[in-house]
Amino acid sequence: MVQKIAEIKINQLIDFLIQELDDLPDSRKAGNNTKYEISDAMMAAFSIFFTQSPSFLEHQRLMEKMKKKNNADSLFKINKIPCDNQIRKLLEPVTAQRIYPVYQRIYPPSRT
Repeated sequence: MVQKIAEIKINQLIDFLIQELDDLPDSRKAGNNTKYEISDAMMAAFSIFFTQSPSFLEHQRLMEKMKKKNNADSLFKINKIPCDNQIRKLLEPVTAQRIYPVYQRIYPPSRT
């Protein structure tokens, strides 16, 4: 018998990711270049899967210019938009072992 996989809405997925990855390690020293939150970088990295632009920040700026709004906050709950290099710098210290269990809960092996 084939197991039916529950569908998840994007807002549920985003809320789940924010909750599950809320405690990602921050290798920065307190007060040292902490303009962007790890959670903003994590959600910005996730949101890249939904854009057609190689630069998340540029995509948001273009959307802001054309439509007078962007979806970084409204859809992905990103307070301050980090640039691509800042995303990499903030998330590089996070190990795959830390992220993989969350990925498995979203996309269990039985779906493959």
